[in-house]
Amino acid sequence: MRSTTAPGAAPVAPGRLPLLGHLPQLAVRRVEFLQSVRARGEIVRIFLGNRPVYLLNSPEAVHDVMVTQGRKFGKGLLFDVARPFIGNGIITSERDFHRRQRRALQPAFHRDSIAGCVSTMTGIAEEQVSSWRPGEVIAMDLVLRRMMTAMLVSTLFSTERPDGAAAVAELGERVAEHLTTVMRGVFVGTLLPASVASSPLLGHRRYLSAAAALRELADDAVRQARRDPGDGGDLLSVMFAGTPGNPQGMTDVEARDELLSLLMAGAETTSTTLAWALHEIGRRPELTRRIKAECDALPDGALPGAATLPFTERFLREVLRLHQPSWLLMRRALEPVRVRGADLPQGAELIYSALTMHRDPAYYPDPLRFDPDRWLDRTERDLPAGAYVPFALGNRKCIGDHFAMTEMLVALRSIVSRWRPRPVAGHRVRPVVHALIRPNALPMRVSPWPAG
Repeated sequence: MRSTTAPGAAPVAPGRLPLLGHLPQLAVRRVEFLQSVRARGEIVRIFLGNRPVYLLNSPEAVHDVMVTQGRKFGKGLLFDVARPFIGNGIITSERDFHRRQRRALQPAFHRDSIAGCVSTMTGIAEEQVSSWRPGEVIAMDLVLRRMMTAMLVSTLFSTERPDGAAAVAELGERVAEHLTTVMRGVFVGTLLPASVASSPLLGHRRYLSAAAALRELADDAVRQARRDPGDGGDLLSVMFAGTPGNPQGMTDVEARDELLSLLMAGAETTSTTLAWALHEIGRRPELTRRIKAECDALPDGALPGAATLPFTERFLREVLRLHQPSWLLMRRALEPVRVRGADLPQGAELIYSALTMHRDPAYYPDPLRFDPDRWLDRTERDLPAGAYVPFALGNRKCIGDHFAMTEMLVALRSIVSRWRPRPVAGHRVRPVVHALIRPNALPMRVSPWPAG
């Protein structure tokens, strides 16, 4: 049983070293270390060098910080590091400005708006998977990253502009090249002191170059959209439209920053989740057959979702539980605050890990077993608030959660309806933990389904 935090105190995790704190444990076994200290208390202190950070270990603590007392917390160190490079968009912005921007973007993520994007998403997925050949080995992690980036870019930017769909696809490829480098640089800059994180040995120059290239791509896209407005159906048009809180619409800089935020959150996280989904499909042919049967039965014109693809949706929900890609998120106390009996000073940095929460046997029996049907026995509503947080909580919950699920359902349907992806003999898939937890590589051999 997890111990409770004594009033006013937050215990220190074992293994702290002078000057280094718990950095060696985080460097060698990041997720395992966070998992190992969960039994030490609902809130436990770890040290990044000499800098204390409070680790939230219970759903109640996460819900208290993210929802109940959410206004007493800001984004935290992780987002301070990211802000100079990806701007002050919806990921990194705070308080009144964040609320204004979120309201401005919200129409693009209404279910009706997303439904209007499904045909575009399907076209992109079908174009990619139709080019594969029987017996071909596909670098699935790379292909999925390109596919998800192309889907996102095609909804951000109108393909009706003079540069056309080919330029949009090229933009997607260039964006995908830089995102991983930028996210890794943000992660290194969060955990290590600035003097160490800026070392060329840790790829700091590549990080700066990739971040600059992304900003330039986004700036070019905004300028192009200003010159040649589309039909009003893309996200940039939504950004430029006036709202009651901002009649003039977003400035070019604000729109640029929101593009970078949406690309960062929407392309890398979604493609990594899908890569883990394909990994599970490759290991479990019986799941592949169930998904194919369900997708083949989807009527023409029906939108993919929990109502129309219930098993496939449960499958993805289980992927997000066991293989949650965002293993570490942060908040900062804006004032002295008590959370679950622990007194936190103003400025305290907090960490929570959705991944370790999702693997807690108190909420998920046999937590390392991949089982989509566990969601039939205990639905998300049956769990404590904060026990399942693939898209965060409260007013910072991911604005694109439904968009991301729709993208993934479309991609899975296109792949599994046509192909049986299988692991390549001799290749061992290992998790690599940087800003996200992604497979080291995911080569898969694809073969068509037998006729009949």
